[in-house]
Amino acid sequence: MKWFERFRYRTFSQTASVEELLVEVFRKTIHLSSALTVVFAERWYTLTIAGIVGISILYCVSEFLRMHGHGLYIISNITRYASRARDKGRFVLGPLTLAGGVLAALLLFPIHTAKIAIFALAFGDGLASLVGKRFGKIRLAFFKDKTVAGSLTCFAAVFLSSLAVSGSFWKSLLLGIAGAGIEMLPLKDYDNLLIPMAIGYFALLLHA
Repeated sequence: MKWFERFRYRTFSQTASVEELLVEVFRKTIHLSSALTVVFAERWYTLTIAGIVGISILYCVSEFLRMHGHGLYIISNITRYASRARDKGRFVLGPLTLAGGVLAALLLFPIHTAKIAIFALAFGDGLASLVGKRFGKIRLAFFKDKTVAGSLTCFAAVFLSSLAVSGSFWKSLLLGIAGAGIEMLPLKDYDNLLIPMAIGYFALLLHA
């Protein structure tokens, strides 16, 4: 990650807010890329499932080694850079719950529904955090770590991605509202599991 650090320090003023935003961009780029699993699963379903399981196992091994002062070079460096302050010195759950949410959606739902669920996770949750950190000025009344801008972004992302898949305006509108509602909850990394599961089952209920 040395090249990235050199680029970062040459390009950006290193205030605390800029540093936090850059880390969030890096982390959510990984989050957004989870949408690609659907593309692979549509063509190579079994291989995609095996790949997610294999990467998850490799990640667990890397985290175990990292916590004991060792690590797998690339994976451990990425985790060390992208982890939040609350994760310092702990097993970083985010990537594992992200993989778990994607895997569960692919295993439990038809590919059409899984696409809606995974897009809600990738775009809804991923973009909400980025927009919330950059533009979020107004905090939600009951959940102070969430912003109005972030929640609206989640709604828009889930609505539009669901509309692209289902073609139904009203069903997508309901899914967008549900996605924004779930994203508001203080679930930390476990929203990676709840969002695709809840949106997937709701999409099935709506026949979206």
